[in-house]
Amino acid sequence: MPTFIPDQTFDRLMADLSGAFMAAATSAGTDLHDKLIEALACADLLLESCRADYMDEVAVKRAA
Repeated sequence: MPTFIPDQTFDRLMADLSGAFMAAATSAGTDLHDKLIEALACADLLLESCRADYMDEVAVKRAA
């Protein structure tokens, strides 16, 4: 089943992914893997293994 995201989020994701590839291709100290993870996280696409950490962070923000 596909995950549908708003058009604006998709557009931002594509721009971020393109930027990540360009940064990695033109900068010696840039890690493509990290940049791709950041771009996906900005689109609210996270690894299942991150769920507990994310939920803990949400709980802290709600308590504040």
